[in-house]
Amino acid sequence: MVRVVVAGGGLAGVSVCRDLRARGFEGELVLLDREAGPPYDRPPLSKQLLRGAAEPADVVLPDGERLGEFGVDHRRGVTVTGLTEHAVLLAGGGEVPFDGAVIATGAAARRVPGQPDIEGVCALRTLDDALALRENLATAGNLVVIGGGFIGLEVAATAVALGITTTVVERDPVPLAPAIGPVAGGWMTELHRARGVRFACGAEVVGFTVDGGRVRGVDLADGEHLPADVVVVGVGAAPVTGWLTGSPVPVADGVVCDSGLRAAPRIYAAGDVARWAHPLFGSIRAEHWTTAVDHARTVATNLVAELETGAGGGKEAAEVPYFWTDQYDVKLQLAGWAGGHDRCEVVEDGRALLYGREDRLVAALAINRPAFVARHRRAIAAGTSWREATEAARR
Repeated sequence: MVRVVVAGGGLAGVSVCRDLRARGFEGELVLLDREAGPPYDRPPLSKQLLRGAAEPADVVLPDGERLGEFGVDHRRGVTVTGLTEHAVLLAGGGEVPFDGAVIATGAAARRVPGQPDIEGVCALRTLDDALALRENLATAGNLVVIGGGFIGLEVAATAVALGITTTVVERDPVPLAPAIGPVAGGWMTELHRARGVRFACGAEVVGFTVDGGRVRGVDLADGEHLPADVVVVGVGAAPVTGWLTGSPVPVADGVVCDSGLRAAPRIYAAGDVARWAHPLFGSIRAEHWTTAVDHARTVATNLVAELETGAGGGKEAAEVPYFWTDQYDVKLQLAGWAGGHDRCEVVEDGRALLYGREDRLVAALAINRPAFVARHRRAIAAGTSWREATEAARR
């Protein structure tokens, strides 16, 4: 019997299993999952679960509960350590042979230099991380968030709502600027300041104050000391690719794939770990919920075709990336790829942005304007020029 092995039990891996069955794959399907519990959704971790409005059972992926129905051999608590042309290698010396494989190992939280492994210093990437952070915040008076990215600001919004004094330390002059530019980053910064969050921008963490095995503060390069009962390190995530050293797939800040997410013969990648040749934006890696779901459809289509005919299905991962974040009463949405934009224009009475590159519309961002983002997502997919987009927005 033909066997497909999927490495990674997050949204991308679970969605691949579902879509393989939907596209008629009837062979053996093995899901290797490093976590011991059921697959879960990540967006609620920094919001509903962190503030106590949801529990672990509430964030389980619906398709994760249907893996048995899909005929998936779901192996939990499994660590993958290597990949050959025909097998996934496991910790302890075992291996799982395959006819086709999907790499969906996601990304792991980055650390800051000198980060100690002590009580009160937390990350937020997994369900266990979120539960540990929730427990720490229950008795916290002062929180320091290192990193002013989306996860860091979502945590800050939740903490302030819980009555915790919160400071965000960001090494760039404006939080979120690398992702969405200084204008939109400034909008979100002011939103948080109005709710009581303090920012230390252009700052570098040089040390942690520890007492009795627990964090008590953070020291900055300019000499400032920030008291902290809890520190959240939110400086981004790195694709989980260390286990692929010496494998047949190329790795460069992710598993390098073609436009159909194929990394090597019969081996594909999906989700946060995939760096693929997007037909509109070039080589990108997108840590978005919607990207994981979109990737699953492409991988399932192409892998089934390759297993049946020896040639891929020809489907490109061409969907325009889409991302959202909920903070306070604000929903910020971004469609497209703002990285490397060379122009932007504020529209919609100052509540939306268009981004361009080389005379083409490449991204659109808005606050509490879902129709604007949906409309411009379609325009980006259609290859709308910068001039056409901006003239239409001014009318």
